[in-house]
Amino acid sequence: MNRDHSLKRLMQQVDTLNQILDIVRSALPAEVANVCQGVAWAGSELMIAVPFSAAATRIRQAAPDILHALGSAGWHATAIRPKVQVALQHGNPIQTKNLQIPDAAKTALNELSQQVDDPALKQALASLLKHHSGKK
Repeated sequence: MNRDHSLKRLMQQVDTLNQILDIVRSALPAEVANVCQGVAWAGSELMIAVPFSAAATRIRQAAPDILHALGSAGWHATAIRPKVQVALQHGNPIQTKNLQIPDAAKTALNELSQQVDDPALKQALASLLKHHSGKK
């Protein structure tokens, strides 16, 4: 019976933190809101877990809006502290230097470059093809 009570209390805490996270997300631009992974209280400061330092910077900039949204919902926070959690990053991003254009696309771009009349576009296509000619 005690175990059930503990589990119920834990579930209530999770629900409360998810509600707070929803409030935080509503005060942020969509691209930042989507990377906010969780919240936790440290006294009266609200910590927000994000995977990237750029998101942490945007959260710091939006802190007054977040504090206002929290206050309007009945939560008192004295500060917003974004916490970068590298472990929250999903997968390994492809490095630009490793991107490749498939051979079929190179062929199509080459054919296109021979058909266009615009010199700037023709030069851009030639430059792109030259850049990717040695990559496999």
